[in-house]
Amino acid sequence: MLQAERRNYIIKHLKENKTAVVEDLASILDTSPMTIRRDLKYLEENNLITRTHGGAILHDMLTEEVPYGKKTSEHMEEKKRIAQYAASLIKEGHTVILDAGTTNMEIAKKIKEIKNLKVITPDLVIALFLSKFSQIQVFCTGGLIQGSTGACLGPNTKDFLEQVYADIAFLGTSSADVKEGLTTPSIEKARIKKQMMKVAEETILVTDHWKFGKKSFAKISSLESLSQIITDEGLDEKIVNKIGQLGVEVKLV
Repeated sequence: MLQAERRNYIIKHLKENKTAVVEDLASILDTSPMTIRRDLKYLEENNLITRTHGGAILHDMLTEEVPYGKKTSEHMEEKKRIAQYAASLIKEGHTVILDAGTTNMEIAKKIKEIKNLKVITPDLVIALFLSKFSQIQVFCTGGLIQGSTGACLGPNTKDFLEQVYADIAFLGTSSADVKEGLTTPSIEKARIKKQMMKVAEETILVTDHWKFGKKSFAKISSLESLSQIITDEGLDEKIVNKIGQLGVEVKLV
């Protein structure tokens, strides 16, 4: 079998079976595991699959990181409503953490008039925006900047967050599931979000309903760890009820 035919077969196999194991593919295609691994490496480099331990899955089965520019054009009306309600929970004198992302950017726009406010954020866009307002103290976590999202990552970010306390952390996520909880594309991001939750009196998830029923690579926490979820009215009633059974309030806006 030619190389191109073999790689096309691997894609076809993944579409039909959801996952693939190196040894199984090698047996079916009568070739060596090393050849299959090279094929999987090529397919991953071309954004067609995601390699896993001992095999692969289709690229779109796990939620991947979405570039900031694309996020700003998606579901903005819902994000603005979520932000409006979230901002109403922030009071004068509060210290809040705004996670990276466009929903939290919308929250930043709503709180610019609140006095005596401290805002901690790993998001460069949020930090730059709020720095214009003298009544708000802005603390950017620092760390390695992820170019595609404008978010700070890495051990320096986590070290900063270990030194602070917040009244509320507004957490974003790429994926939320009743059973699997909150997940994100990278272990580094999961560590940062976990630390945000650890130093905040309460953690509120702010996300549109399209993020529910999805899973990503790295686990952040169970939904039970949240104080509240603010999302839009598009969230399925069955999911709302299941979350309620976990003891977590869901606010639909």
